[in-house]
Amino acid sequence: MNIHFICRGNVLRSLVAETYLKSLGLKDVHVISSGTNVNWEDEKEREYFSNTLRLLNSHGIEAHVKDLPEQLTQSRIDNNDITICMNQRVIDEAKGLVELPSGVIDWDIIDIGEGHRTVETDKESYLEEIYIEITQKVDELVIVHNLR
Repeated sequence: MNIHFICRGNVLRSLVAETYLKSLGLKDVHVISSGTNVNWEDEKEREYFSNTLRLLNSHGIEAHVKDLPEQLTQSRIDNNDITICMNQRVIDEAKGLVELPSGVIDWDIIDIGEGHRTVETDKESYLEEIYIEITQKVDELVIVHNLR
C-alpha cells in the first residue's frame, strides 16, 4: 500500500502524518509526503520544520522523520494507492501543479496561520492540536484500510 500525504510546505501537517504512520512500523505500507509550496531557502520554513522536529521528538517518533521537505511533483503523485491532502486549499494548489488522482481524500486540517489558528502566541498549542488531529486520522486510516 502506497500512501502520500500532501500539505503546503511539507514542514508540519504532511510531515507529521508521514512520520507518525512510519512510526507504526506497518508491513507493506510505504508512505511519503510532499508540499505544494516548498521553499527550503525561506528562514521561516526552516523554523517551522525545526518546530515540527521538536514536536515529533516530544512524542518519541523523531527517529522516523525525513531530513528535508519535498516538493510535490507528478512523479511523486503517480502510483499511490491513497492520496491525502490536508485541506481544500492544498487540493486547489496541487491541482495547479499536478494531475491529482481520483479519490483524493481531504482531511480538512487547518494549518497554523489559517482559520482559528492565527494567534502568534498560541503556536505551540496549535502544534499539539494539529498533531492530535493528524494522529487520530492516521489511526482511523489504518483501521479503515486494514493496514495492520
